[in-house]
Amino acid sequence: MEGLQRSRYGTMAEGGTEHTRSAASSPLRIVLAGKTGCGKSATGNSILGQPVFESRLGAQSVTRKCQGATGTWNGRSILVVDTPPIFEARAQDQEVYENIGDCYLLSAPGPHVLLLVTQLGRFTEQDVVAVTRVKEVFGARALRHMVILFTHKEDLADGSLHDYVANTDNLRLRGLVRECGQRYCAFNNRASGDERGEQLAGLMAVVEGLEREHQGAYLSNDLFFDAQRLQQGGGDPHGEGHVRYLAKVRSHVAKQKQDLQEAQRNRAFKALLRVKNWITSHIRIFAVLVICFLIFLAILISLCSTHEC
Repeated sequence: MEGLQRSRYGTMAEGGTEHTRSAASSPLRIVLAGKTGCGKSATGNSILGQPVFESRLGAQSVTRKCQGATGTWNGRSILVVDTPPIFEARAQDQEVYENIGDCYLLSAPGPHVLLLVTQLGRFTEQDVVAVTRVKEVFGARALRHMVILFTHKEDLADGSLHDYVANTDNLRLRGLVRECGQRYCAFNNRASGDERGEQLAGLMAVVEGLEREHQGAYLSNDLFFDAQRLQQGGGDPHGEGHVRYLAKVRSHVAKQKQDLQEAQRNRAFKALLRVKNWITSHIRIFAVLVICFLIFLAILISLCSTHEC
């Protein structure tokens, strides 16, 4: 592909002639996340207005390595990082950790936006797993920087995206939207011209709101600092420094996973404690309810016996 440059940490592509214009402020860093086949690469191409990421319909992931591509929006430089299957339930092998390491290196010092890509009307268990994996890769606070992007916007026809989200009976999607601070938008990745411009403007409006909320701060953690040090050192990607870095990637993900599991256990314990406290503080009401239930059960058994149930 013309303009594609190979980086030691993944693939870096130039997103077209717009990149040559100077940015008015710091670059906006966007990492694409989601399950395999959700349309991450096509979404990245829509954002940049250039086919820099390989994208085609299929059950298997086309993207095998992390890739970064740059463009501009209203004079501001944008970096989009496309990701291979690192947000899958079975994504645990060495190649996955190498790709996670590349994702950190390409988006260092940290992404402003984690763009969770999911298909309109098809938020499934795989999407739920992808969200969990995002937390394992980037930390539980990652959702504070997440925007949900629905593909297949054209399926809405004349309907409203807001109405779709507000009225969906998918409780897990509604919960995620709440966790993400009601930040969402939709793309038709086949759009061009004014339609593409309008939907990109919609995404950027959501992103600008997110940046205002965080006062321009981006997602960061200790592993991003390690990635920056490795970049600045300019060491051999197969050398000792890179090997140590990949070991840190593995331990970082393991710790995030452990922290999430502990947080889930704590939430379950607190929920049980709230139930216990309620029963203790409402013991008389609880006793009356139990007695009423037993009386009702006795009457029901008696009626059944009378009528030879």
